[in-house]
Amino acid sequence: MRHQAILTIPITVTRQAGQPLHEQIATQVGTAVEHGLLAHRTQLPSTRTLASLLGVSRGVATAAYELLFTRGYLESHPGSGTYVAGHPASRQQPGGSGRTGGNPAARRRPGPTDRAAAPPRPLSDRGAAALPRPPAGRPGILDLRPGQVDIEACPLPAWRAAWRRASFNRPPAQPLPPLGLPELRRAVAEHLARQRGVTLAGRDVIITGGTAHGLRLVLDALGLRGRQVAIEEPVPPALHRAAGGETERPAALPVDGDGARVDLVGPACRAIVVSADAQVPLGHVLSAPRRRAAVAWGASTGGHIVEIACDPVFRPSVSQLPRLYGPAGTRSILVGGFCELLTPALNLGYALVPRDLTAPVARLLGEYAAAPPYLTQLALASLLRDGVIVRLMHRLGRRYATRRRIVESSLAPLRRVRLGARHGVNTEVLHLPDQLDARQVAERALAHGVRVSTLAPYHFSGRRVPPALVIGFGHQPDSELRRSMSRLVDALSEPF
Repeated sequence: MRHQAILTIPITVTRQAGQPLHEQIATQVGTAVEHGLLAHRTQLPSTRTLASLLGVSRGVATAAYELLFTRGYLESHPGSGTYVAGHPASRQQPGGSGRTGGNPAARRRPGPTDRAAAPPRPLSDRGAAALPRPPAGRPGILDLRPGQVDIEACPLPAWRAAWRRASFNRPPAQPLPPLGLPELRRAVAEHLARQRGVTLAGRDVIITGGTAHGLRLVLDALGLRGRQVAIEEPVPPALHRAAGGETERPAALPVDGDGARVDLVGPACRAIVVSADAQVPLGHVLSAPRRRAAVAWGASTGGHIVEIACDPVFRPSVSQLPRLYGPAGTRSILVGGFCELLTPALNLGYALVPRDLTAPVARLLGEYAAAPPYLTQLALASLLRDGVIVRLMHRLGRRYATRRRIVESSLAPLRRVRLGARHGVNTEVLHLPDQLDARQVAERALAHGVRVSTLAPYHFSGRRVPPALVIGFGHQPDSELRRSMSRLVDALSEPF
């Protein structure tokens, strides 16, 4: 199955404007190219997909692309799709900035189809993670706890090839650069520009030991800790620990259906930490007004916005929302990793930071001596350059969508359980009646042979924790997930 390219920048069209719809689209795409939000070789959606995303006719989308071809912003690769024209991003400095304008010499009309490259063929079941050993005398325990990856989706041949190529390189005679290997920093920068619409102007990519490590690193470089940092609640424990100080906790930002309540940031806070595209574990997406409010808070207070990237899959609907790290958001920081995509054992991530923060981060990295291993960095750079990571993200998106349907259909008969926002990537929250004790429900589920988590570990402020279970459904094969959900439904159906 071929995957579809998505739009990584927000585009707004209105019939009330004096400008024709196709001209509105062309102008916004061209501006994004000029500001580096759409890098060279970024694949754009087909005209059919673009029309569906923006709610316009396919003729309008086609006319917009025709304008962009005429103006030199796009080029066509027959049989593959439509791409941004310009100068190769590999000519930029490692992890640095650069504008990617149009290339008039590359003006070609779109091909008959706008298809994306095919993903790798399905792999065998080898390499699947072993299930936890069941207690003596009890049936096998199925694990529905979040934070696990789909090992079966790992493209094993490409993984092996990347490590084999990395091993052919002579070991370095000098210590690794503190910011990461230039090859990997370039590959990550290109990946972020193409897949997240991130402008690299005035920013540097830094290689870290994972998402939590990157968060702690940038907060240390800013000299911020504890109550000076406001972070969403609920939040994964590792991120809470990374934002906390030795003697005090960070400030808690409540989360509702529109995401983090950035209007409740206290006056002592100098940085806010948010998961804009998919709050973990609730799955809420930071709404457009909240995003604008966060950027306005940073501009008025001089505070920093640290966004936690959610990278396992592509989310076309979310990509249309305003970015927190656009050209005007110079004090914004993006922190992410590849552990959630490949394996937690990888311990490799990135931080996209303003250039004036690069030197403090480099000093801390030198003190920590925590750079990912040389071969790991080379192998990941190869996986990014070869498009393996992009194809894996598309594949996981399809698998997670199927498994979410399994979860929802399994729980549909239970009126006492209310599902969460349903925007989470591979996590679901099951809200229970107020009179129930979530811990007792989890124990009942374990007695039925399925291990789940509660919402309590995600809270740190002392506020009341609503009774809820948190399950991760992305890591189990479909048949195993059905067995897990059957056991969980049996446990939830019994009287308490």
